[in-house]
Order: sequence, then structure tokens, then C-alpha cells
Amino acid sequence: QLLDEAPNLEVPEAGTIITGKVITVDKKCIMVDINGILTGIVAGREIKDALETAKELKPGAEISACVLESENEEGLVVLSLRRASQEKTWTKFQKAYEENTSFKVKANEANKGGLLLEIDGIKGFIPVSQLAPLHYPRVNGADSAKILSRLQKLTGIELTVKIISIDKENGKLILSEKEAFATERNSALGNLNSGDVVEGTISGIVKFGIFVAFEGLEGLVHISEIAWGHVKDAHDYGKLGDKVKVKIIGIEGDKISLSMKRLR
Repeated sequence: QLLDEAPNLEVPEAGTIITGKVITVDKKCIMVDINGILTGIVAGREIKDALETAKELKPGAEISACVLESENEEGLVVLSLRRASQEKTWTKFQKAYEENTSFKVKANEANKGGLLLEIDGIKGFIPVSQLAPLHYPRVNGADSAKILSRLQKLTGIELTVKIISIDKENGKLILSEKEAFATERNSALGNLNSGDVVEGTISGIVKFGIFVAFEGLEGLVHISEIAWGHVKDAHDYGKLGDKVKVKIIGIEGDKISLSMKRLR
């Protein structure tokens, strides 16, 4: 009679997300009650997710986990908090991509091609060409060692990005900091006029002049517009990150010409 009245014993399939209640928690494994019928286990690297869920867990807490195996040798359902978190993260990324919304990330590594990051096992890449003007590594002669050095300084800091390519099958995202500010940049460009004076930040110093970033835009102070008289080395007139006031002397499409000397 009890068997007749009991709910059907449905063994969850691998890959599905289930909810259960925590029975016990320790550093090596978490035991989970699944509907009072089955017992699940989360162990090893499957405990750790990006949100560090396990740190706050106590017996009785409800959790979501991904099924890795329907039944192991001990009759337990093998579960993963890491994979469940990854699925939630993919859903969030897919929504951000479809709705063209921006979000914040931190890169943990750099190579000469750009910045790399990983969120819940999902790899992201920000190509150099997709960095915002303030972070674009402008160096003389495209010196790869100097470019890498500039990029390494961007690791660990918060960057606002948009997804421009998503590949769930291979667990990869291509991100763009430049696209995240495209609307603001276009708006700022539309409000600029020749003769305006703006304050910006030096974003690059090269042989032919100084690049200045402001309001999501970037312009060039040609070496002939840095100071009155002969300028031998642009580096004598500022360093990366310095705040400077410049005058806009020309706008051609998105190419902005600036002057420092005309304010003196």
C-alpha cells in the first residue's frame, strides 16, 4: 500500500539541474537530500563555484545542483555546484548578448593579443582592438613587449564590456569594452564642436604626439600642437594617466584633432 501511494521514483538524468536540501557539509563533500527519495553527493572540485556557495551552506539549506551521474557505486546521485553555477552564468551571458547589455568583468591574464578571463569555467577574451580608448596600448613601433606590459596593468581591474561573440559549445566569449561605451561615445561625438575645451586623460604618448581620452572618445595632440616652438620629445610634456586640458581644433568623422599649445 505504501509503495502504491508513494511518488514515482524518478532518477534524474545527467545534465539536469535539480534542487535538494543539504544534509551535511564539510570541506570535502556535501550530502544532499533529493525529495526524500534519493541522496546526492557534491565532492572535490565540483563544490567550488564562482559565487562560493559552499561557504554559506548549512544543513537544511536548499541548493541547486547539476547531475553528473544518476547513480555511483554507493547508490548516490553525483552532483555539481560548479556546473549548476556555470549553467546559470551561461543563461545570464546569453541574455546579455541577446539584449545587448553591458556588465563588469575582471581579467586575470594578458597576452599580446588582449586580455583573458574565466568565469565559472567559461573563458572570455577581450582583443586589444576592442579596448576603450583610455586602455588601448598605444606605443611606438607597436613594440609587443611594451604592449604586453601595458595590458598586464589592466588585469585585476573592473572593466565594463559587452559580448560580441558567444560560443557555448566551446565555452568561449569574445568581449568588447569599446562596444560597451558606443552609445555614450556617439552621443559625445555629436555634441562636440571645434573650439571646445575639454579635460581628459593622457592615454598614449608616441613619437608624433599625445593621445588624450575624454568622455569615451580619444583625440590626438599632434607634436606640432603640444607647445609653441620646437618639441623634441612628446614625453617631456606629460605621462600616461595625467589629466590635461585640450582644445578641439578639428573633427573629421571620428578623428579628433586636439591642441595643448592654443590654451597657452
